[in-house]
Amino acid sequence: MDSKFRDYIESCLDKQLKTKCNYNWQSIGGGSINNTFKVSTKNLTYFVKTNNTTVFTNGFKEEVLGLQFLESKSALTPNIIIEGTFEDSIYLVLEWIDNGKETNKFWENFAVQLVNLHKQKNDKFGLEYSNFMGQLPQNNCFYDSFSDFFIENRLRPQVKLAFDSNKLKLKHVKQFDGLYAKIPEIFPIEKPAAVHGDLWHGNYICSKNENAVLIDPAVYYGHREVDIAMTQLFGGFTEEFYKKYHEIYPLEPCFNLRNNFYHLYPLMVHLNMFGNSYLESIENIITEF
Repeated sequence: MDSKFRDYIESCLDKQLKTKCNYNWQSIGGGSINNTFKVSTKNLTYFVKTNNTTVFTNGFKEEVLGLQFLESKSALTPNIIIEGTFEDSIYLVLEWIDNGKETNKFWENFAVQLVNLHKQKNDKFGLEYSNFMGQLPQNNCFYDSFSDFFIENRLRPQVKLAFDSNKLKLKHVKQFDGLYAKIPEIFPIEKPAAVHGDLWHGNYICSKNENAVLIDPAVYYGHREVDIAMTQLFGGFTEEFYKKYHEIYPLEPCFNLRNNFYHLYPLMVHLNMFGNSYLESIENIITEF
C-alpha cells in the first residue's frame, strides 16, 4: 500500500479520535475486488478497505448507503468510521468485528434476523439509487412486479454486457428472450421486501455473541427468495438456518424448483467479472424451461 495513502487514512483516524496514534497495518484476505486490512492501535481495531477510483468512481458511497439501509431495517452491521477519496484511491473504514463460533444457536439467530429484514416491506420493487453487485453497476429502477424488475434491472443488463464482450453467443441471447416470457409464471407474488442482495457465505460475520453481522450489501426491495437462493449458490448455509427461517416465515411451495432462476443473476455477474467458467451453469438453467 502506498505510504502516502496510508498516512492520509491514519491522519483521518487521528482526527476522529482527537489524538495521535500508532497504527499497525496487516493485510488480510477475502477480497477478490478490494484490498483489505486489519488496522490496530493500542486500544482499537478497524477494518479498512481500499481500491481505485477507476473501479468505483463514486468511492464506497453506495456501500455506506447499503449498510445504512440495512441498519435502518434493524439488521446488524459494522459501525461506519470514515469513507472517502484520496487522489485516485478510495477507502472505507469500519468497526472490526471479532469472529465467533458458528453454533446452532448462531444459525437460528441468523434466520430470525433475516426474517426481520424480509418483513420490512415497500410498495414497489427497487430502490431510490443504483448500487453495485461486486464491481458491476446494479440498476434499481422501480417496478410494480418482481418479474419486470428481475428482467429489466437484473438479467437484460448482464446479458447485454456478456454478449457485447463475447461471453455469450446469439443463441444464448435468444434463450434468455424465451425465458423472459416464462418468468412471470415462475416467481410467486409477494410484496417487495428489504433484501441484502448478495447473501453468500462471505458476506456475513459471526460475532462473539452469536449474531450475524452483515457486510458487502447490494440492497434493494426485492423478492425475499433472492436472499434465500443466494445462500445456496456457493455451498449453502446449515439445516438449522433454513428450518428456523421456514418455521417463522415459510416460503411458497416448490421453492427448490425456481431456486436456479434466482441464481441466474449472480451467475451472470460472475460470468462478466471472472469469465467463462460460469457459462455451463448458466446454460443448464436457461435450457430448463
